[in-house]
Amino acid sequence: MPTTICPRCQQRIIFDPHSDDIQHECNSGNPTLDQEDIVVIGDWSDYTGSGIKNNPLTQGSENTLFGTRAAIEGEDDENKTRRGLRSSTRRQRQHIQYIELKGGDCE
Repeated sequence: MPTTICPRCQQRIIFDPHSDDIQHECNSGNPTLDQEDIVVIGDWSDYTGSGIKNNPLTQGSENTLFGTRAAIEGEDDENKTRRGLRSSTRRQRQHIQYIELKGGDCE
């Protein structure tokens, strides 16, 4: 059986010789690679169970240092995701890597 490697999580993938392209769920055991950040738009759903609803009108004040001297001097105390993005405007989901099989991979 032919084998390929996922470019994101570096896991080996075994597939049938005459199969089409692959959609692979990354499962390396490293949550930073296995998940991705998605911007929350539209109606809010609690995908993570956090119970915190995002309010776009007050996103700037979600920083706990808002209005203090530390905020004026540039200190940042916002919650971040594993990839360094603001968790107040993003949610995490399982990353699905699309792997295009070329003619040489299927033989």
